[in-house]
Amino acid sequence: MNKLLSITSLLFMFAGLSGCGSDTVAVDDPHENYVPELRAFDIIDSYDTDTANPNHPPLVFDPYLYEGLYEIFWDVDSLEDYRVSLRINDRNSIEGSLLVHTQWCGAGRSCDQSGNWVCEYTSDFYMSCEGSARELDIYPLVDQLPQRIFMFIEICDFDSGYCEFDYYPVTLQ
Repeated sequence: MNKLLSITSLLFMFAGLSGCGSDTVAVDDPHENYVPELRAFDIIDSYDTDTANPNHPPLVFDPYLYEGLYEIFWDVDSLEDYRVSLRINDRNSIEGSLLVHTQWCGAGRSCDQSGNWVCEYTSDFYMSCEGSARELDIYPLVDQLPQRIFMFIEICDFDSGYCEFDYYPVTLQ
């Protein structure tokens, strides 16, 4: 009887194993192409106007107040590293804009899901942000003062080249 149970058990085991690997089962790939999402972009200007406050007055950069300093803040939802860039243009299009500052952000970097920069606008029409290797000459964008310009924040995915941006109009004095 024991031999019969052992042989029967072995037959069932082999029958069960014979089907293993013979059929291909399609598994849905749970990985999606995750891209960074810009959740917030705010500026504090020369007059302490903060775009995070609803119904804020128009933004103004003045090189003679607080040494022309202004602040940039952003929040991003991103699973991977992303590049954040501050750009300026004389129209509300990112096409043809000038790069003021850029930085890679992500886990273990100085900026992860959020960040901020202290930037400067000088009376001789230069802009830079903390950590910038150079100052940007914005004189080609200025016809006369006061001048309306547009400040852009752009975030780009490390892998796919996907980018998105937001902007605010600012008056240069």
